[in-house]
Amino acid sequence: MDLYAPIVKHIVYPLWAFKNNSSLLRYLNELEKSQYYSPERIRNLQWMRLAPLLKHAYENCPFYRKRFLEVGLKPSRIHSPDDFLEFPPLSKSDIKENLSAMIAENCSKVDLVKDMTGGSTGFPLVFYYSRERRDSRNAAQIRHSRWSFWDIGDRAAYIWGAGGDIHSAKSLKDKFRNILLRRNSPFLNTYAMNENDMYFFAKKIKKFKPKAILGYAQSTTVFAKFLQDHKIFDIHPSAIVSSAEMLLPEDRKLIENVFHCKIFDRYGCREVGIIANECEAHEGLHVNAENLYVEFIREGKPVVGKSSEILITDLRNYAMPFIRYNIGDVSRLLKKPCPCGRGLPLMDTIEGRVTDFITTPEGKLSSGVALTLYLITNIAGIKQAQLIQEEINQLKVRLVKGKEFTKDSAKKLFDNIVKLVGNKVKIEIQYVNEIPKGPSGKCRFVISKVLSNSLYETK
Repeated sequence: MDLYAPIVKHIVYPLWAFKNNSSLLRYLNELEKSQYYSPERIRNLQWMRLAPLLKHAYENCPFYRKRFLEVGLKPSRIHSPDDFLEFPPLSKSDIKENLSAMIAENCSKVDLVKDMTGGSTGFPLVFYYSRERRDSRNAAQIRHSRWSFWDIGDRAAYIWGAGGDIHSAKSLKDKFRNILLRRNSPFLNTYAMNENDMYFFAKKIKKFKPKAILGYAQSTTVFAKFLQDHKIFDIHPSAIVSSAEMLLPEDRKLIENVFHCKIFDRYGCREVGIIANECEAHEGLHVNAENLYVEFIREGKPVVGKSSEILITDLRNYAMPFIRYNIGDVSRLLKKPCPCGRGLPLMDTIEGRVTDFITTPEGKLSSGVALTLYLITNIAGIKQAQLIQEEINQLKVRLVKGKEFTKDSAKKLFDNIVKLVGNKVKIEIQYVNEIPKGPSGKCRFVISKVLSNSLYETK
């Protein structure tokens, strides 16, 4: 029995939140109650939060003020979902080209939290939210984690690519916080992992005994296959939480068989945080509806039960509003209620968010999701990128250049790739005007036709 977990939950964490003047626990208390509101009450709550957001964006964000005027619309005229359809969706290109104009003029620069993403499409974005929004995002993450029986203070292990998301310890204070709150959680870096890394991780989590394991869907599948092939079956967390990529049915079955527990699929993005999560009923993913207004649009109209584009409005990010943001994913809104009793809308798993792995001649495996963060997000002028590996000693890089792209940008990208794959791989960079979309309608950042031995062949 983990005796330290309740101490963290009831004493250490509240004291830490109080010391940092955090609103997280207040938001968490609200979310725990509102998840059981009726669907109608939740819809009313969304519109109560949408109206002031639209007014704020019109008055304080030059980009949105211009957009409202261009379509001859004012916030005061939007009273229903049909009215809202008149407002144009926000694209990733809009964000890249109008970043400063999207930031609210009345927002203190000290209050801005900078973040960035590459995403599974290789389209890097810089964006901002407020410290208050960070608290509400973290509260939603805890609320959704509780559905998988993983709470504040519980031990967890991570199969992840962005180490800063887990162990962001730049100062002595941060390191002390990680010891107290995260308890030095085991971390398998999917940016570059091999057999030795997975064996060491398995050994460490057997000793650590995490209650939950959070991981990229495909990377968790690879680790489960490694455990299966090496007949390591004595790792038994209470739950596995998968994220960042589409969880395939066969992968779900493999993971649950290896770990002897249920897997909970989570859908989110760095721009708006958690979007939806499976509950204990596993009948679909509950939308984080108190914080996000999620639309399922097909041919310009809302639909139920059919594959559709997902548009997201962040109801709480006043620092840099995301209004009708086309995230580029496809899914279905489900009409059925969930037997768990929550009134939050249900959606199906996302379609098409798949990434491959880059394999080096030495057998190192790198997740496509992790690669975006390490390879391209901090390089100026990369509008979009795609890695194609058809042979283990060759790597083709398709690159769409932006206005800020320079020779230094090209050199930095090349050097980053060499650090990843080594000097034995021939790297070819192709400059293109656009990167074609795949059958799913999305541009995949990594396409690999290389199988890194049968160990990693999960299908």
